Amino acid sequence: MKRCFAIFCATFYFSVSAVAQDVSFTASVDKNTVVVGERFSLVFTLNGGGMGGGKNFKLPDLSKFMVISGPSQASNVQIVNGSVSSSVTYSYDVQPREVGTFTIGPASIETGGKQYSSQPLQITVVKGGAKLKQPAAGGTDADVQVGDNLFLRAVVDRSRLYVGEQLIVTFKVYTRVSITNYSINKLPAMTGFWGEDLAVPQQVNLTGEVINGKQYKVGVLKKMALFPTQAGALEINPLEIVCQVQVQNRKRSNDWFNEFFNDPFFNNFSTSNVNVKSSPVRITVLPLPKNDVPLSFKGAVGKFTMNAAASSRTVKTNEPLSLKAVISGSGNIKILEAPNVEIPSEFEKYDPKVNESIDRTTNVVNGSKTFEWLLVPRYPGQKRIPPMEFSYFDPSKARYITLRSNSIDLSIEKGSAEAPQIIAGISKEDVKLLSQDIRFIKTTSGTFRKKGGESLPASALVLMTVLPLLAFVGLAAYRQKTMKELSDVATFRSRKAMKVATKRLKEAKSLLMSINSEAFYAEMSRALWAYVSDKLAIDRAELSVENVMQQLESKSISTELIGRLKECLEACEFARFAPSSAAQEEKSKIYAMASEVIVATERELNR
Repeated sequence: MKRCFAIFCATFYFSVSAVAQDVSFTASVDKNTVVVGERFSLVFTLNGGGMGGGKNFKLPDLSKFMVISGPSQASNVQIVNGSVSSSVTYSYDVQPREVGTFTIGPASIETGGKQYSSQPLQITVVKGGAKLKQPAAGGTDADVQVGDNLFLRAVVDRSRLYVGEQLIVTFKVYTRVSITNYSINKLPAMTGFWGEDLAVPQQVNLTGEVINGKQYKVGVLKKMALFPTQAGALEINPLEIVCQVQVQNRKRSNDWFNEFFNDPFFNNFSTSNVNVKSSPVRITVLPLPKNDVPLSFKGAVGKFTMNAAASSRTVKTNEPLSLKAVISGSGNIKILEAPNVEIPSEFEKYDPKVNESIDRTTNVVNGSKTFEWLLVPRYPGQKRIPPMEFSYFDPSKARYITLRSNSIDLSIEKGSAEAPQIIAGISKEDVKLLSQDIRFIKTTSGTFRKKGGESLPASALVLMTVLPLLAFVGLAAYRQKTMKELSDVATFRSRKAMKVATKRLKEAKSLLMSINSEAFYAEMSRALWAYVSDKLAIDRAELSVENVMQQLESKSISTELIGRLKECLEACEFARFAPSSAAQEEKSKIYAMASEVIVATERELNR
């Protein structure tokens, strides 16, 4: 009966307080100057909001600070000479991220149908000084005596393994107290390990476990796959976390009213921060065997398979094809290196394009790594790519294993090489006139007859005699020059190189807006290769990036221009092979680069 009477009185007073007290909403901190990394308390207080408090509480921008804990909400009611006042506080523990002077903007809350805002606060963060432990809302860390009711443990799936072998470490929290939240304070420094974070649920799922006869709630906070990089005794360093532990206030006084509100019915709890740290874990790492190490072993440890294939078995000269090797399995996928492959010298080989796919959702890191080489055959015939080799160490068998792919036979057909335009500019009519150089000899003298009329002046007769002679000499000299030029094929091709390249660039420009990117890049590639072939007098069958670069270097072309030309050639070759996703902007960039490179090369070669 006494408790019911007290509840009735309290309800009556609370309902009156909403009318009797003015409403205000303020912000405060326990210190305005703090050391970087030091915690301080940020409290927002709503006075006169009634028993229900406020709603739609919104924090200001705290991007310059790290919220360590909060909100910790507490209500307070006072009765002085029959006047009732109430307040609600929202407390946070925050920590500055950097040095400087920062402003904490207004927070907002709604009560009684109106919205209220707190005043802004200015915080100065300085360097140096000792970090002081700040009290949490409702009490200090020292107030919470958790003992063995809360601890963190690092659990490993093995304590003895080889260098490069996978080790799973799981950080688990064991608790017999109420935890409202947690945050990682310090990640372990994995000295001597290559680490991969494994997927864990964002919401910690608690399960039951008995330790030394006591029932604990256990949750997985973090899981990692570790790959030791050195042999010997290694140590997994501790993980440190901050737990917000909820404790019930047990303040005792002679005031029956205060004693009444300490009743669990009113959820009179507060949270305190407790630092928890796991113990270090020592493991033994064995070195890899030094006997019978394959020449193709490059550090891979685990279990793997390998597949190799060519994009096509029949291609033409100067047309690209791809050679792909896929290594799949479990282990440290990131450190896998390309298998050994020997490409015949008749092929132009580019550096491999590497893609990796890693699955971290299970307790074993697995996935695949793909190596793709772009090859350009330069000579026709039957060619063979020898088997690739890839070696790894299998810890379960404690031995090295070498994988070999099948050899790949290729049939290279002669491509449609374009003949140089040696006699460009001579028409069919010109060739027809050549047949009139030899005329039949007349066997009769013919008939002569005198025609009437006036004779021509002497000057006209002289001109008519001299002009044909001069024309004959001029034509003979021109013919001699033309024949000389035609006999020097290299010079003729060099002179016409710019004209031919300009024509091809014009054709490529007409394809620039087309959705057929493959045709555009094919035309760009032909323009570039035709230009360097004609300008440098390199036979089409001997064309290669190395030959072109060497010829340009011998002609004292600038290193920067040679690099740009190489980049342009390789970009076009790659785009021809995989053009489906080429963007319009990228095609325009390639076209502009090729035009500039050809003009600049022409200018430097003609200096």
